[in-house]
Amino acid sequence: MEGLVTSPGGLDDVLDRIGGQRLLGLDTEFVSERTYRPVLCLISLAWPGGSALLDVPALGDLRGLGSALKGEGITVVVHAGSQDLPLLERHLGGRPARVFDTQAASAFLGHGQIGYQRLVGEVLRIDLEGDSGFTDWTRRPLTRDQLNYAREDAVYLVPLYQALSAELERRGRLDWCWEECRRLRDREMPEPTPEDAWAHVDGVRRLGPRSLAVLRELAAWREGEARQRDVPVSHVVRDSTLIALARQAPRDRTMLEQVRGVTPGQMRRYGGDLLWAVERGLACRREAWPRVRELPAEDAAVRLATDLLASWVRKRAADEDISGPLLATREDIADLVRWQRGLAPGNPEPRVLAGWRRSLVGGALLELLEGRRALAFQRGELRLVAPG
Repeated sequence: MEGLVTSPGGLDDVLDRIGGQRLLGLDTEFVSERTYRPVLCLISLAWPGGSALLDVPALGDLRGLGSALKGEGITVVVHAGSQDLPLLERHLGGRPARVFDTQAASAFLGHGQIGYQRLVGEVLRIDLEGDSGFTDWTRRPLTRDQLNYAREDAVYLVPLYQALSAELERRGRLDWCWEECRRLRDREMPEPTPEDAWAHVDGVRRLGPRSLAVLRELAAWREGEARQRDVPVSHVVRDSTLIALARQAPRDRTMLEQVRGVTPGQMRRYGGDLLWAVERGLACRREAWPRVRELPAEDAAVRLATDLLASWVRKRAADEDISGPLLATREDIADLVRWQRGLAPGNPEPRVLAGWRRSLVGGALLELLEGRRALAFQRGELRLVAPG
């Protein structure tokens, strides 16, 4: 196993070695429990004939790696990369130009949302026994077990890509997979701004409009405090406490002390800030009170149609040996029903009508809703038939 890269010269050597590579496995190790944003600690790279572990805190500037990953000739292979990609964007100055996600690929082959260790076992017949995933990656020096674990998390990604892409091509699904990987690569995961942080508080729907105005001020203050201190927002004040504060709207320290969840330490450190946030919320004019976005209405007809169509989609997923949630979730189907009935004005075309999903199920679902097709039980199976 190659050692840990901790110097700019070592990084330059790695960049020279991956130059010209067409396939590069990549995984990250990070810690998110104690800070406002996840702390990227290690980047594991693997390519045919080599691998490297990059010590992110020691290296600092990783824009050279970011430039290498943006090259049009390289495919970066990840597994369940929804958390890896935003981290790379922040530390490397961008996301890779071309990403293949082995978890997404496996879902097109009936594996479901499978973990990396299990997928390696099922596809490559290799048993991985690493158990260092939840260790403290911020501490140095890293142990040999941690380094072995990190290397294994990347070294089998290229072989997985080769096996999965060959099977996808054999089944005529490789283009579908690339379409989904592009969608995953481009998906944004914006951080809450202080102004809209209130909408992400658990329990927000239990509050009335005036209490929401108080919650908006409290949540905005908490978001700023967490960023300044670099701690998770829950380490400042928990969601349940924010909800109680917004509902009770204490006007003085005596009332504040009586709010369930407010600790003596929070009273000492944040008492004045909390009261000031409550005061600002109470002073908000009625016309400026925030409103919780209404959940889409699901009347009996929508629910019945969704249940019926979902039954056929489940059967279609089983027939095609593809993960049901990847093909269409129940909410995807409900979105289509509401859209087709004109109950979601202004909403974009439902996801199930785009790309490969439309060809596999979306078009047929739309025909069913428009009465151009029907569902019937024939020989014990749910089938699409001509109406009438």
